[in-house]
Amino acid sequence: MQRKKSDQRRIAIIAVATAAFMWLLLYAPTPYVVYEPGIAVSVKPMITIETGDRPGNGDFLLTAVKLTEPNMLRTIASMWDADKEVHLRRDVFRGYTEKQYVERQQVIMQGSQNNAIEAAYHYAGLSYAIKADGLLIADVMASNDGKPSVFQTGDLLLGVHGEAGAESAEQLLGSVQSMNTSKDAAFDVARKGEHVQVNLPKGALDDVETSEQLLNALGIKSLMELHSLEPDDPDNRITITAGDIGGPSAGLVFALQALELLTEGDLAGGSRIAATGTITVDGKVGAIGGIKQKIVIASEKGAALFLVPADNFKEAEAKAIELGGSIKVISVSTLEEAIEQIKVFNASSAK
Repeated sequence: MQRKKSDQRRIAIIAVATAAFMWLLLYAPTPYVVYEPGIAVSVKPMITIETGDRPGNGDFLLTAVKLTEPNMLRTIASMWDADKEVHLRRDVFRGYTEKQYVERQQVIMQGSQNNAIEAAYHYAGLSYAIKADGLLIADVMASNDGKPSVFQTGDLLLGVHGEAGAESAEQLLGSVQSMNTSKDAAFDVARKGEHVQVNLPKGALDDVETSEQLLNALGIKSLMELHSLEPDDPDNRITITAGDIGGPSAGLVFALQALELLTEGDLAGGSRIAATGTITVDGKVGAIGGIKQKIVIASEKGAALFLVPADNFKEAEAKAIELGGSIKVISVSTLEEAIEQIKVFNASSAK
């Protein structure tokens, strides 16, 4: 009898331990996230021109990484998968919730789109005017009492209620300093397609003397000056609609597709060309993350050429060689260099 009870106890302990182990493997939250190959899609449907050259037969591909939050079993498996990368969640999200991270990436994307259009206009030698559209709130902070800011990430801060729109934090500061301090402070905001008024209690901005103090008082971590571009020739007006895709790394590919529409001929030369990299208004291309995963998905989707930032080139080339070299990887530092490399590639492909 005693032996039977001992066996039952042992079985129970094993069962509980097994259940706990399986829970840890399958259901317990982990401190990790995984970068996986995501998408490689043509940007043709995302970019339009008022009246311009018809898109050519080639395609410029936007590549994006898929970010997953796996269980422990998938995390361990990903560590042995050469096409995936495991990172600590805190290093990726940097204190943001997943929702805040996604919102911030989409805000950054808006700035990237403007840079891409302006870089394309610069390269094509087209004249344009810059229209200030307001101050885009890129990040907010929690208030001292733990309540969220009255502003939200993605809000377009138009200015002090009833006054002309603010084009910079300094201009907003001047408007605030001239406000009637006997009343609540009111601001006009465009939020998710709607016009709303945001109020702060009387006295909340009384001691504000600098732009930094103003942002702290408003509960805003960072602002982005948002502007739109109006070409002298309205037919050259470019519009980018990227949906839910976020981040700055599509700048280069957007600029290339914009030039495809602004100039005659098929810039891609009938090929499927992937491109990634941040871009400045003067056409400088900057480094991005997840380059290995982007090489994988671009290769899978049939890209013949992948233009990558110079700082990402070694890692990208090594991954392409590992995949068998079916995709040609070229390093670029500027939009002009990217155009030149495309021409060289098209010329060699035509032989």
